[in-house]
Order: sequence, then structure tokens, then C-alpha cells
Amino acid sequence: MHRGRPSPTLADRMPTSSHHKARRRQFLAAIDSPVLLMAGGWISRNYPANWHPFRADSTFLFFFPDPEPNAAALFDPKDRSVTLFLDERTQADALWHGPVPSFADVKKAIGVDAVEKRADLKRLVQKKCGRRSVRTVAIADPRATAEARAITGDKVDFFDAAKVAHADVVAAIAKLRCHRTSEELAEMRRAAAVTREAHTLAMARTRPGIYEQELVGHVEGTFARHGCVPAYNTILSVRGEVLHNHAHDNLLHETDLVLLDAGAEAASGYCADVTRTWPVNGRFSPEAADVYDVVLAAEKAAIEAVRPGARYRDLHLLACRVLAEGLVGMGLLKGDPDELVASGAHALFFPHGVGHLLGLDVHDMEAFGDRVAYGAGRTRSKQFGTAYLRLDLDLTPGMCFTIEPGIYFVPAILRDPAFRKQFRGQVDFARTERFLTMNSLRGFGGVRIEDDVLCTEDGHETLTAAVPKERIAVEALVGSGGA
Repeated sequence: MHRGRPSPTLADRMPTSSHHKARRRQFLAAIDSPVLLMAGGWISRNYPANWHPFRADSTFLFFFPDPEPNAAALFDPKDRSVTLFLDERTQADALWHGPVPSFADVKKAIGVDAVEKRADLKRLVQKKCGRRSVRTVAIADPRATAEARAITGDKVDFFDAAKVAHADVVAAIAKLRCHRTSEELAEMRRAAAVTREAHTLAMARTRPGIYEQELVGHVEGTFARHGCVPAYNTILSVRGEVLHNHAHDNLLHETDLVLLDAGAEAASGYCADVTRTWPVNGRFSPEAADVYDVVLAAEKAAIEAVRPGARYRDLHLLACRVLAEGLVGMGLLKGDPDELVASGAHALFFPHGVGHLLGLDVHDMEAFGDRVAYGAGRTRSKQFGTAYLRLDLDLTPGMCFTIEPGIYFVPAILRDPAFRKQFRGQVDFARTERFLTMNSLRGFGGVRIEDDVLCTEDGHETLTAAVPKERIAVEALVGSGGA
């Protein structure tokens, strides 16, 4: 269906058409009112005909393989029908995009009840639904959202998580999207394999005297070679203390640490999200080794605790405790690790949550806000650091998420007068200055280690376990690829 990039054959496509058809049936069974979904369209980069690469809204992509730009779909629970709306086929399509499948071909391949002209969307929705209430879902494409709002009268707003869609629609979508089938997992494993290749190549090509952008080119070139795109803007930086650092203009020095947070997104939309940290010169300094080992221990402990019924917030707190214990051992924190976590002192070094849902969005369904990511009756902590925890659900088989603890030396945090006063008895701020000023005053930076984890019937599976993270394996890789 997707005009703009080559499509896999039906035999090769995963998830399969039968999978998408089953998902549509499940959604129809879960809703009481008609629901209009929009794929979104081309969005201009700097002038109207110069478009960003098209990427369909994730909920639309969940129900339809390889969606076309500007597609829409009406789910009607009254007769259990799905009507797909596509742009008309024209000579211009053949000229600019090559052969485009006919409506009849699409209907047969996708297995919908009808395929209609996109130009008739408003008229046919009103004709089919009459006076019944029609719901919709706000998406990133503002024109598509405005059109859906005008057709349905549903007051949705993409930039307000409470208004992205009606609560019943969100609940129906989240119940389906939160649990992976075998076909979805196959795609996530495919993305994980490509991501492994990208990370190992970046490690192998690391050497002092090159710019971060050169390694980014290796990462994103690997994605492209496999028909993938970056699932999010690649984070590759020697300034690892900046959590979402997308600037790639730093020169790699001998004593720097490189932090790479990057994941491939397959053509199906399913993605990976992995972070690794390594020394530019191929050998962790004593201080870096200490920090790295503490972070790795925290990550392993949280992953090992994954099982059905476990609360995700408890995984976060477990990682925090391991980090606090390690920071006490390094002399950076003072006191009992449990008390340090309770007071929030650990968050001066670990100021974010331990992870998030993962699937068709790298932060899966984050547009729906905490009504999906937090369990009933649960709200975000107001404590610094823990307030950024993106997920607080009880785990069930089929859920995929990241585990990504870190330790960072952020000047704006560790030199903040209010924090220094609040935690003066629990943080050795004099010792933190050694980290803030090392590496020719560039500072230590940060270490994060992140993997993608599936909750299974009897425990867990680390989907990205093949990406090296043991110190000895990382050191062996760095610089091994030559110039």
C-alpha cells in the first residue's frame, strides 16, 4: 500500500495480512462506536514538494501493512466492517511512483470489506454512520487530525495526551498494542539484529581524532543497508551526560567515552532501542570501569527481576538501589542505599526512569500519556528523577519494554545550590568535582546501558542480548575495524 519505497512481497511481509486482519477483528470486537483512523500524509520539509519520508501513524500501521500516505479507515462495529479509503490512482502515480495496485488488488491483499476513494471520505462516513457518534484518534499530521476532527466532531488534540482519543478507544487500542504476537516479535528481533550490527560497527570504527558524525554515518548506513530507518534521532556523543544529545560535532579524544543510543526501525514499523557506552581508546579507565560495572549490575538486576506480575516501578527502584550501593562503594554517596533511594539522592546521578514500553513507537503509545503507561490508581512521583519514570504497569506476558539505567555527571545538577543543600549529608560533592573536571575539564560524561526485554510466560527474554556489553567484549571490539 505504501507509495514511496519498495514494498516486500506478500510472502515476505511480516506481520502477515492474516495477522493484521485478526487485529482488526479484535479491535472491532472491543469498540461500541465507529472509529475513524488516519494514516497521515506527506509532511513538507522546507517547500511543499520536498517531503520528509512518509511514516504512517503507529495505530494505523498496527492494523494495516505498509499504509499509503493519506489513507484512512473506518471501523464499524455495527456490521463488523472495515472500509479503507485511498487516493485515486492516476497517470501521475505511474509516472512518479511506478505501478500502483488497484483498489480491487488492495482489497484482496489486505482483506478489508471495501476500498473507497479518499475524496469520498466525509460523505461515505456520514452516509454509513448516520447520527451515530464516530470517534477518531489525533495523530502527528495536523492536517489529517483537523480533517478527522471535522468529519467526526470528536474534539481530539495530538498535543494533549488527555485528548488524543476518547478513553474507550485508547483502552481498546492499548490492550491490543501492549502485547506482542509471534509475528510482531519476529519483526522486533529483526530490528534488534540490525541494531546489533550497527552498534558493533560503531565500536569497531571508533578511534581518537574522528568526529562523532563519522560513527553516526556507520550506524545509520547499517540501518539503510538492511532496509531500515532510525527509530528515533540517533544519540551518539562523548557528552553522554546530556541524555538526548543529537549534536554530532565533537571530536573524539583519547580519554573520552562514547555513548550510543540508537535503534533500527523495520519497514513494518517495529523497532529496537539500545544503548551502549565504550572508551574511545579501547580501555576503560579505573573510574570509568567502576561506573560501568555499577550500571551493568543495575541493568542485569532489573532484567533478572522481569516476570509476569512484577511491577515495573519495582524494577526501577531495584536498579536505583543497585546504583546507590555502587555509588556508596565509590565514595560518591554516603549512607544506607535504601535511605538514599528513598530520599532521592541517587537521582543526582540517575535522573530518569529505567525504561519505557517499546513496539511500533520507540516510546510505545506515549502519545496516549500515563493512562496507558500507568496502572489504575497510579500516578507519577513528584520526586526528582523518579518523576521521569515513563511506565508503571504490572507486567504480563507479551509486553516489551526497555531497561536502561545510567550514571551521569551533570554539572547543572551536581553544582545546583539547592541540591547541594538538600543532600549535603548524602552526597560527597567534593568527590563529584573530580568527575566534573576530569578529561581536560570536559568532564566524565555518562554511562548508560540499555536492552529491549520481553516479559514471557515464565520470566523474560532479552531481545537485544547479542549486542556486546560485558566490559571485556566491548574493549575487544573498540577500534578493531581499522580506519
